Amino acid sequence: MKRLFAIALIGVALSFFFSSDSYASSDEMKKLRASLARIVEDKAFQSAHIGISIISTKSSLPLFQYNDTKRFVSASNMKLFTSAAALLYLSPDFTYETKLLTDGTITGGTLKGNLIIAASGDPTISGYFNKNNPTQVFENWADTLIQKGIKNITGDIIVDNRYFNDNPLGAGWHWDDTDHCFSAPIDAFSFNNNCIALTISPGAKINDPAKVEIEPKTAYVTVLPTVTTGSKNSDMDIKAEYMNNSKTILLSGAIPLNHEITIKYVAARNPAAFGAFVFKEILLDKGVEVSGKIYCTRGGCDQVKDLNASSANTLLAVYRSPKLSEIIKVVNKLSNNLYTENLFLTMAKEKKKEGNAQEATSAVREILTKAGVNLEGFYMADGSGLSRFNLITPQQTAQILSIITQSPYFDVFYNSLAAPDTEGTLKNWKGGAANNIKAKTGTMTHVRNLSGYVKTKDGELLAFSFLCNNHNVSKTVIDGLYNGILTKLTGFSRK
Repeated sequence: MKRLFAIALIGVALSFFFSSDSYASSDEMKKLRASLARIVEDKAFQSAHIGISIISTKSSLPLFQYNDTKRFVSASNMKLFTSAAALLYLSPDFTYETKLLTDGTITGGTLKGNLIIAASGDPTISGYFNKNNPTQVFENWADTLIQKGIKNITGDIIVDNRYFNDNPLGAGWHWDDTDHCFSAPIDAFSFNNNCIALTISPGAKINDPAKVEIEPKTAYVTVLPTVTTGSKNSDMDIKAEYMNNSKTILLSGAIPLNHEITIKYVAARNPAAFGAFVFKEILLDKGVEVSGKIYCTRGGCDQVKDLNASSANTLLAVYRSPKLSEIIKVVNKLSNNLYTENLFLTMAKEKKKEGNAQEATSAVREILTKAGVNLEGFYMADGSGLSRFNLITPQQTAQILSIITQSPYFDVFYNSLAAPDTEGTLKNWKGGAANNIKAKTGTMTHVRNLSGYVKTKDGELLAFSFLCNNHNVSKTVIDGLYNGILTKLTGFSRK
């Protein structure tokens, strides 16, 4: 694995006092703060817990603060902390390597020995990369084996997934989310985001069974479809859930006649076994026979097998991931939890030699504290923000956004954030500030956070963090209030 330990050290503590701001008493600033205060007093926020911090990235001084040192459930705004730390520690050029090895020998078209997948925590063996083909890496590996003359493999497929040594689910993750793709289990060997896609389309007429396709095409799971075709004006209500502890997915509900295709994403149980199983299927499809079974060196498979430490393994193929500069676009623009968790644990393994959440939290704290972020009262349970145990403040969030503007990696970080009317979590954002913001959303039930950057009328870059917990209105209402603040900021001029 390529290991680059380039840490951008800014190390200048920020000041958060209005008295230090030479513009604090200007009429323009007073008008801005008064108008923002009126927005915060909106009745939609009355029963909610809201905090705001807006900082000038040029002076590192605040324009507006409201409950900025109070703690909030982070939701996916935690990804800002994880991705910033990963950039500062690993550098934008960091890449993963996943190796295909053997402990055997090739004789007369037969590989006498095991195939070993040496996992490195890489989340990119998926359709996000590799020409949108989730099995591209496995197909390439199979072709490489065929080119080497291999037609039969007498041994097993063993996944060495010891790079991470943590639970597959993060602390504080909801038990009733475990079938959902956004809560897919974590493993050092990940494939297709550790998820299975079920594509559902209506039948030709009412009451016909719906058509269901699975991607990737695999026998790893069994799908029992009971989805029917409803009338054109009927509601669509489709559920996908595992039956007990099996690998059988019950797909139930109805889809309206002539409705567009819909996709349900289901988390794959035992993800290392899932990836190895699909790889074995591809080998068989290409005419390579595999006599053995599938094992893992730790959890993630039905069966565990230790590797022979004395064996001299031979490299057969290797997959190198895209650079971190591309990976964090999936983290921040698309808010992918698995990618973030893998980065989180990778930092722990590279910095602390242990790939678990406890060491990952310690690593992130050390990296960001060294960069100048005040993490007093900060609590990190996972890297993605899926856990409700995570606690951040608006001040800390805006501070890290401001500090990283001084890093040589700022452009990479900035370009990883979502922008309105483009791909990502802000694709459907509407409002007057749309052309001037780059940001990260954070959404859970009763949580709606938004943090990022906005440019003023003068072109001044501001870092902002809007955190709202315990609201009882739709996210559209909260977004409208946030957009009101951002519109005021885009029209603000110090002149």
